[in-house]
Amino acid sequence: MALTILFVAWGGGLLLTLGYLRRLSRRLQTPHPLAKPQPKLTPYELEESSNYAHIDMLHSIPRTPTHTSYAVIGGSGFLGSYIVRLLLLRGETNIRIIDLHPPAAHLKFDPERVSFVKADITSFESIRAALLEPLPSTGQPPSVIYHTAAIIRFWERFSYCWNASYRVNVLGTQNILAVARELPSAIVIYTSTGDAAIHRPRFLRLETDPERNVKKLAISDYDPPVPRDDLSEGCYTQSKLQAEDLIIAANNPSGSLKTGIIRPALNTTQRFANLSTILGPNDRMITSTLALPKVPVWDKVWSSTSICVWDAAASHLHLEDAMRNKPNEASGQAFLVTGKGPAWTINDVRLAVKQFAQRKITLTEVPPLLIFTVAHLVELFCLIRYYVLLPSYITTDISKLSLAPKWMGQLSMVQPTMFDYMVDVVIDDSRARKVLGYQPQWETTQTIRWAVEEVESGSSGDRHGLELK
Repeated sequence: MALTILFVAWGGGLLLTLGYLRRLSRRLQTPHPLAKPQPKLTPYELEESSNYAHIDMLHSIPRTPTHTSYAVIGGSGFLGSYIVRLLLLRGETNIRIIDLHPPAAHLKFDPERVSFVKADITSFESIRAALLEPLPSTGQPPSVIYHTAAIIRFWERFSYCWNASYRVNVLGTQNILAVARELPSAIVIYTSTGDAAIHRPRFLRLETDPERNVKKLAISDYDPPVPRDDLSEGCYTQSKLQAEDLIIAANNPSGSLKTGIIRPALNTTQRFANLSTILGPNDRMITSTLALPKVPVWDKVWSSTSICVWDAAASHLHLEDAMRNKPNEASGQAFLVTGKGPAWTINDVRLAVKQFAQRKITLTEVPPLLIFTVAHLVELFCLIRYYVLLPSYITTDISKLSLAPKWMGQLSMVQPTMFDYMVDVVIDDSRARKVLGYQPQWETTQTIRWAVEEVESGSSGDRHGLELK
């Protein structure tokens, strides 16, 4: 009798587990019922809509040079280098790039107009020296600071991982603001993330009601702030939120410091999982699709609006202009910005990359439930490994204890937090268009074609967004 009861209980538990996993698998492949992404384009339609030769970014930014001094922190990076390009395009001559690494050789910035200073934003002394040193061309330190530097460890969420994101994204921002307060008059423009306004999905709850599970499809600056418990649990998002708090608190439009925030958003293809806030050469979506020998696909149904790196850079210049001319409307504010056109599914973005690419691209479908399970196992392994090794490092140097073994490579990115970005989202940036005068120029087809051509021609260097940092 006891064995029968045990067998029935075991069998019932197994059936319940299998039923739950079946529903979870379905949930991981079910988009928002109200999502209406761009219908799939034919190869002919992709070709016809992708011409970008007529786009002139000078027409999309405040055109008159300010002739002031600029510092672009993170100016050697993806977005920062495009901000530098736009400043040069409109005739600015006093630009300093502050970064750990000099700008890539292929950028060929004019050394008489663009200087480079190596600095570490996690060190107050280092960033203070870089920001307060006068520019040779003006004899004055920079008065406009674009802060684009960040570490994007999107896959981590546990407390033992926190310091890696905190040091750069929070402490680094705190150091920059402390130095900015020493300047006689400064504008600080901070690059945040659209993640700060996006509800995370709760897949394990198996909710199918979009009002309970996804909250909203359309997101705008006019919405009330999202409760922080409803945002991504990832260290990256949470650290950017803390940095935003510092930026807003530092704003003093009647004093010597004005601050503002740009939240670029969103293409549901960033990161390994794959959701990328900004599209272009060296991004995490297009360039990684071109770089990987086989592209694993488990997220193809999700859709969102996207933004080209040129448009993302232009939005920063518009915020600077608005903070000068109407500080009461722009200073101390965060602005969502996105690109031109409707939302695209991840699948259609990848198919467009495949259409424009010269090399063969292999898309390999993988069951989402398998990746979801592997992600939890990878996270659990990294957690156990860290605490098993911790005692042997406490008496020596705990900073030398890595958060994941080197042999894992990009597999270390496959953790549950990446599923926070598997949502359908349409960004409404009407407030940025109204207050800042921001007008995106690039359609998604144009961005994809341009990025593919830049990467395949070698014009963008050899880096891509899946490099571990």
